[in-house]
Amino acid sequence: MERLTFIYISIVIAILSGCDGRKMTDRLETVSRIADNNPDSALIVLGRYENEKANWGKGDRMFFELIKMKAQNKSGIKIQSDSILSDFVAYFDANGTPNERMLAYYLLGRFHANIGESPQALQTYYDAIEKADTLNPNCDYGTLAAIYGQISTIFHQQNLPHDEINALQHYCECIKKCRSEVDYAVAKSQLIRPYYLLGEKDTVLQIIDATYKKLKLYGKDKRAAGLLASSIYIYVERNELSKAKQTITIFENESGLFDEQGNIATGREHYYATRGFYELAVDNYEQAENFFRKAIKAGYLSDGYRGLLSVYRHKNITDSIYHFSLLYENAQDSLHNQMQIETTHKMFALYNYSRSQKEAEQARQKARNARFWIISILVSVGLGMLLAAYVYRKYKRKKQEEIAKLSTAFHSAKKEYQIIKEELRQLKDKDYEKLIAGKEQKEKELKQTIEELAAVTGQPSTTDNLTDFESSKIAEVFHKKKDFRSDNPIPNKAEWRALEIQFSKDMPATYKMLAKDKKLSPLELHVCMLLILGFEDCSIVNLTDSISQTITTAKARANRKIFNEKGAQTLKAGLLQLIKAK
Repeated sequence: MERLTFIYISIVIAILSGCDGRKMTDRLETVSRIADNNPDSALIVLGRYENEKANWGKGDRMFFELIKMKAQNKSGIKIQSDSILSDFVAYFDANGTPNERMLAYYLLGRFHANIGESPQALQTYYDAIEKADTLNPNCDYGTLAAIYGQISTIFHQQNLPHDEINALQHYCECIKKCRSEVDYAVAKSQLIRPYYLLGEKDTVLQIIDATYKKLKLYGKDKRAAGLLASSIYIYVERNELSKAKQTITIFENESGLFDEQGNIATGREHYYATRGFYELAVDNYEQAENFFRKAIKAGYLSDGYRGLLSVYRHKNITDSIYHFSLLYENAQDSLHNQMQIETTHKMFALYNYSRSQKEAEQARQKARNARFWIISILVSVGLGMLLAAYVYRKYKRKKQEEIAKLSTAFHSAKKEYQIIKEELRQLKDKDYEKLIAGKEQKEKELKQTIEELAAVTGQPSTTDNLTDFESSKIAEVFHKKKDFRSDNPIPNKAEWRALEIQFSKDMPATYKMLAKDKKLSPLELHVCMLLILGFEDCSIVNLTDSISQTITTAKARANRKIFNEKGAQTLKAGLLQLIKAK
């Protein structure tokens, strides 16, 4: 197993090391996905970059630390300080994606939960949920599920089953969107806990039965059998002893929780008390006594002493009845006292949180008073500025009307220019020298008119010429690289720049729209140029020295920026249609 882990980590590092053309953010996103299922492996990969991160930009350094803390949290390493987390929250609030903001707030909530500040943790988890963009297909439902899972845990600890149910329902919805059917079935089984606290035993049995059948259907026999302990106790309570016996047989033989001596796995020892009450119900008092004593040894004193008290009452042994009555009473008192202490701690934490909120509100009120006087002073200045703005808008409106008229003349001249240019080409083909000379003079005049109007309106003075772009020398260089007819199949920076310059020269309108109006990133612009030249995705992956997922993501982002379309499939058709329309 250790050897496989080593091989897995080596492959990941090799892949990341080969991605020299990619930004660090792309690499770190890959590590983040690794951390979802293999946090220890992700930490090893991140360790490789510890000495390099000092040379990165602030954004990459902050994202590195965020992913590192995510992996540590998943590995069970508790977050010790909130100072760095506060910096994360502030930075990603201003600069991060919705997923990054959600993750930063979630980790801050985990810190509050680790130090026992449940109210602050709960509030921070809700803040994290508000940061999520569930309309985005790239929404991180894994982190969102973890947030709802932590919220349900807090509600369970505070004995608020209705709120716990609500949180778990959201948790299950998130699991359904990002995990397997097996994970979804296991997630729904967590509803057993709050419904049991509510005393809704029929609902508990329905959940157990539905989950058991689902897991059996997917071949998860052990996990299915492991859910049955609660149903055994309910059947015993209802004196449905045949069902209890049948369920015991499945649980003990199929769950994989018992060793050869019949001892259950650590953490599941309360089952000894359940089994003891079953043996008590079928009058098997010796076996019942053995199971209750095992429950007591595992720390379940209240149920264990209650069971032994019932055993000795049946045996009518007065001294033992008295002895275990006292032990059971003491265990109940201890349990009650512990519950009171925990309740007091929770109330104290809530009091401290409320007090800090009140102090913060007082500070905000003082700040509001100060702002009131500042605003009063600024109002008079603002009124003067409004008057100046009105005059300016009036002037701007008049100027825009003039530009609109010039723009209409510009488009009209441009259209006539295209007609003349086409007629001129046809005339040249027929060798009508006199007519050609006239059309050339008309073309020259229209071109001058277009340039003059373009200078006023700010629009490109020439039209796109896809044929020139496709037949350019730099396009031919890229075709050679695509077909591996070049010494270096990966373009260098100078060649990419030459292609972009040629694109701006031959396709000025499309270039302006993509590079300036839509503000495509360099990678997104490169992908669009190659698509216009007719390159396939596999060739684009090779030329950009990337991986398929990176190119698909770049196409999807460009498609959203240009056409407000989701996905990457329609980008090429949209670009060609756009060029044809121009």
